[in-house]
Amino acid sequence: MMGENFIKYFNEINTTRNKFYFETDNYENIDRLKKASEFEHVYQVKPNGLFNGNIKKIDYLLGLFKIKDISSELCHDIDLIVVLGGDDFTEDYGWKGPILNAIKFAALSKNEKKVIMLGQTMGPYKSFRKYIMKKLLGTINGIYPRDPLTYKYLESLGLSNINLMDDLALLPLAKEKNEIKTKEFITFCPSELIYRYSKEGSREDWIDYNLFIIDKIMSKYSDKKLVLLAHVLQPQHVDDRIIAREIFELIKEKYSSRIILEDKVLYPYEVRSYIQRSIFTVSSRMHPIISSIECEIPAIALSYSSKYWGIIGERYELSEFILDIRYLNYTEMKDKFVKLIDNIEKDYIQIQVQMKNKNKLAKDSIMNSLQKITTL
Repeated sequence: MMGENFIKYFNEINTTRNKFYFETDNYENIDRLKKASEFEHVYQVKPNGLFNGNIKKIDYLLGLFKIKDISSELCHDIDLIVVLGGDDFTEDYGWKGPILNAIKFAALSKNEKKVIMLGQTMGPYKSFRKYIMKKLLGTINGIYPRDPLTYKYLESLGLSNINLMDDLALLPLAKEKNEIKTKEFITFCPSELIYRYSKEGSREDWIDYNLFIIDKIMSKYSDKKLVLLAHVLQPQHVDDRIIAREIFELIKEKYSSRIILEDKVLYPYEVRSYIQRSIFTVSSRMHPIISSIECEIPAIALSYSSKYWGIIGERYELSEFILDIRYLNYTEMKDKFVKLIDNIEKDYIQIQVQMKNKNKLAKDSIMNSLQKITTL
């Protein structure tokens, strides 16, 4: 969604005939970007394609200090390098990855390439990493954190190359339609990843909690259908189809006519079609929540990372609808979920108005930031 919306809205702001190169191992991703954005000039670059072949980790440091030219031939022809967010520059998944990637992009920036980091959730950094990341990130032309918590943190580090810009996925997609809000569904996106970050319990406990959620939804909304939607399909070990299919097998007899298993490869606008026709969304992945916000449909976020709190909590002031599994045991999560679906029903219109107002601010911040980026 961030990729296709960057193409769509950057082209609207910048009238230059742009070509976009995306790092990916799989050409199918390029084909999907072309179709989703309705723009043909999108091309594949293999991962690390901005650097010379057979490069070693020490070479990135040599490039950073201008001792060695590590840029590939393609890199010399690129006008602007955009590092799309994510939370890969947090320490939620370890600290080595953020430092290595920051060295790479700092090296490109030091060698006169224009580099921006867009839609990022970043930090906090601990111990010696705080000083290192401040120095490395300070070399980047522009950093655009997607939430106020990240912005304030980077500001506290002393960085001056930062501008707050909302997540690109908060804008309408190129092929998104305005569906009639029928409220016929509840969209539920389980995750094969999230249980690894839970405060307690195994994968089996996480499956049981998902079944609890579904039972509560199906009993409370007996006239609705539940869309069991697999959102993230790669890499294989966290493919959401694994858990979605397993849950479906466990509930299909009990709710046979009221469960839709959506496990095929979809475009984001197709996911939003379900969300727009839902009464609310429950998701263990963040971007279905972002899509739900864009569609002005209330949502409950099952969180495993700090990124949820910055966007959903701080920016949209919907922190009460974040259920952070890192800090709650299963009894607490069950109690909170029941209260949340009651609160959604009680405050439904108010939540929608709040989303609508915040979405207007998000659009302004994104378009203003893209305008600044074109000056590079």
